[in-house]
Amino acid sequence: MNAAKACWGIYRELTHSPGRVDDDGAILKSVGDALADRGFSVELVSADTADAAFETPHANIFAMCERGPVLDRLKAAEKAGSIVVNSADAIRNTYRHRMVELFARHNVSAPLSHIVATDASKLRPAAGVWVKRYDFHATQPDDVIYTASEDGWHEALRRFAGRGIPFVIGQEHVAGDLVKFYGVRNGARPMDENWFEWFYHRDKGMMGHSFQAGRLRQASFHAAAALGLEIFGGDAIIRPDGEPIIIDLNAWPSYAKYRDRAAEAIADCLIERFRRRPRVVSQM
Repeated sequence: MNAAKACWGIYRELTHSPGRVDDDGAILKSVGDALADRGFSVELVSADTADAAFETPHANIFAMCERGPVLDRLKAAEKAGSIVVNSADAIRNTYRHRMVELFARHNVSAPLSHIVATDASKLRPAAGVWVKRYDFHATQPDDVIYTASEDGWHEALRRFAGRGIPFVIGQEHVAGDLVKFYGVRNGARPMDENWFEWFYHRDKGMMGHSFQAGRLRQASFHAAAALGLEIFGGDAIIRPDGEPIIIDLNAWPSYAKYRDRAAEAIADCLIERFRRRPRVVSQM
């Protein structure tokens, strides 16, 4: 086997794909198929059966996994010379407490967010607040709770504390139209030539605020760069004045609405990354 043409894809953990297991699996398989069409030998594995990927020197790895211990192994593989997309650091940067800090540091257009201990009696930071667990993206419905009253705020804190979650993110509500976006940040291309799509969420009562799609693209890629993500997706609010506000960003979404086109763009990005050695890690 040509080692330079061998690669591993690691599925997201099932507990981190609530309601999206099939879609998350489908995009990884589609990317694997696109790489195979380009002459690569591809093996798709779960995070619990990825020893060969972690232990093969200078491996090519594309990963959707998110748990800390698995990211530790990915980080060790990177240090040993493997190429990992998204990188372990970038995936970990999507943990919400890190995201809040990095967005602030890099002036990403995002709602004001507060890291709050769940055992605190702190007053709610705004009239409307989205209370989100401080680390992972939602693994169950109660991981994101909207509160519009002081009682609701404290009840949300109690519910997270009861689950053993020590901190939450209190994200101030931003009024406007909710949109979802997907992107692939291929460093070998100018930003405006990278693959990007967006669409309105269903059943969200859109007002249809006028905005420039180019501004959404720019804001999304700026947010992805702040976290070090290459394969990314997220949510934004389009304010009445047309300003896009990034409210969430994650590593390697399902791309379900655009799976075939996304898989081709991701495969192109991966091939470029696998050829570009050694990896230069930006210091965020």
